[in-house]
Amino acid sequence: MKKLTKYNEIALSLKEDIVSGKYGIGSLLPTEFELSAMHSASRQTIRSAIAELARQGFVSRTKKLGTRVESAMPQNMYLHRLDSINDLVQFSNENKKAVQGMEQVVLDKQLAADLGLEPGLHALKISTMRYGKAGDKLPIGWTDIYVVLAGLDLSLLAERIKEKPDVLVSAILEEEFNVTLKAVSQEIDSILLPAELETVLQTPSPAPALKVIRRYIDSHDDVVQISITLHPSGRFSLLLDAKREM
Repeated sequence: MKKLTKYNEIALSLKEDIVSGKYGIGSLLPTEFELSAMHSASRQTIRSAIAELARQGFVSRTKKLGTRVESAMPQNMYLHRLDSINDLVQFSNENKKAVQGMEQVVLDKQLAADLGLEPGLHALKISTMRYGKAGDKLPIGWTDIYVVLAGLDLSLLAERIKEKPDVLVSAILEEEFNVTLKAVSQEIDSILLPAELETVLQTPSPAPALKVIRRYIDSHDDVVQISITLHPSGRFSLLLDAKREM
């Protein structure tokens, strides 16, 4: 996994301070000199971090005045709550999905390790681009989906996906292939976007991203589908609620 650059680390730290209210809307960030001392970084690194915040809509810069906080939520961010399978269906209904490609693959050791599966399994890989609200030009993420259900006719599944490109793959499995989903697990990590996706997702280089891995488990406790979604920083926020069991 690539390590975040210094300016990205500082941008993320400042973003957290803005979102938490430490630096309120309308207030000024510390000066470049002060931020350099606070983060043990050069002024050029601080400028790059602030430029990233400005690109996302958090701040604006005015010569001789300083850096002003404009928003606690970046422009073009898609905010959604995903606590249940029904929320995943709602998520699909609310945003546009564009299938970029499909192919049958055999999991090699590296890919199997990434997915947490055994090597040698046959899978249908579906790559999609996600967009948020209607009219948004910037994609909110890239998803690679792997369907690994044993005995499934992968060619037939590919045909069904082509016929229903806007429908969740998991929904097609349930509606047309007699699969009953029992649970979906989510694993979330922060990474740098792979270089090959920077142009596709229209991001600067390097670009921090949110990585979300979802594993779909059927009524037999088998993993039937795994999706890996990469969301560029500032374009998607995931809300999760935790409640104490009484």
